[in-house]
Amino acid sequence: MGEPQEPSSLEDEIFAVASSVEETDRGEPLLRLRPRRVELPRRDVGLAVGGFLTFVFVDAVMMYAPLMMSRRPSLLPQMVTLLVLAFGLGGLLVWKVRGSWRPFGVGMMLGWVFLTLVSVGFLTGLTSL
Repeated sequence: MGEPQEPSSLEDEIFAVASSVEETDRGEPLLRLRPRRVELPRRDVGLAVGGFLTFVFVDAVMMYAPLMMSRRPSLLPQMVTLLVLAFGLGGLLVWKVRGSWRPFGVGMMLGWVFLTLVSVGFLTGLTSL
């Protein structure tokens, strides 16, 4: 007669199936750890730099007079104008106009961020708040 068999557990069933699975070739790894190099078109980089420099020029023109005065007036109008220029026009170029104007709009927004960080807000009027 035979021995009474114990009820099989899920673990026994999993290992039974795993032992019957054929061995596979492990030559190619599933996960590639080599980073991929992303190449930006030179034209897009040039347009982004153009947007950046355009914002820097407009900012320099708008902020020169108020920052050179001994008694400074409120910089609130300049701040609002620069925000609307960078994120209003820049955002419009990125999300609505698109095409070749998208990098130009991104460059304008990056120009505002850069000048705000470098000047601690003086060049973009954030210190007036």
